[in-house]
Amino acid sequence: MIIRLLKKIVSVETGQALPVVLCMLVFGGLLIVPSVNFISTSVNSVRVGENKTKAVYAAEAGVEYAIWCIQNSQTPPAELPENINGFQVSIETQSIGSYTVYLGQLVQGAAHGNYLSVTSDIVWDESASAYKYTITVNWQPEQGSPKISIEEVGARLPLGYSYQVNSASRFADNLSLLEPNHQVDSQGANMVNWVFTSPYPYVSESQPQKTQKFYFTGTGDLEGYYTWVVARRGDIGQVGEVSGELYRITATAMRPGTGTVVSRIVADVMYTGSAMEIIYWQITD
Repeated sequence: MIIRLLKKIVSVETGQALPVVLCMLVFGGLLIVPSVNFISTSVNSVRVGENKTKAVYAAEAGVEYAIWCIQNSQTPPAELPENINGFQVSIETQSIGSYTVYLGQLVQGAAHGNYLSVTSDIVWDESASAYKYTITVNWQPEQGSPKISIEEVGARLPLGYSYQVNSASRFADNLSLLEPNHQVDSQGANMVNWVFTSPYPYVSESQPQKTQKFYFTGTGDLEGYYTWVVARRGDIGQVGEVSGELYRITATAMRPGTGTVVSRIVADVMYTGSAMEIIYWQITD
């Protein structure tokens, strides 16, 4: 189209072509400035986005280094020894206390939470065409821990799975043969729990272990499940399979020299003694 227009301009007389050419130059000039500004803005936006991404990665490195230090019984430093992606990274690590995950929430541990322990186990049961979930409550031989009555047991199922109706009644040695209560956590995972009444089941030195078994079905990865138990004694309270020391780690990526904050990550992590569980993770800047 442009070539056709140029041919038409050339074919007319010189006096007539000049105004057309001038108009095209003016029109072109009006388009060039906005186009250049747009390109410049786009390039700057890309650069800002790239810097922001690099800063986030730098802050993540700070959190991960703090986690490594905790796992290896070292005190996390106040900052990384070297800049990451051109950013200086400061680290603040705060020990919040002993906590356990109960019904999808963090609950502060009680003084004698070590009097009980609870574990979970999942196996495929071919005869039932379902997974069998076993909650095991253990009495711990700590000094001064007599019979411990149990008020509640429960479990979070893997995401995408659900409890099989009436399956608890199929295990005669269960703490309860009744159907559980059902809840859904913030991630959409199903949680089941059994709340007991008098006479309460218990564990003791002579009966140190009790179980609650049931079947569940669904599809997806068998990950993210855990269980808990609640004792009738307030000095024991809730004891969870996911429990340990809770730390809040804040890693900040800054421009060297100016100290301008480009990205900050706040993470709550729980050290269970064998692994680190990330409970909360948020990019705040």
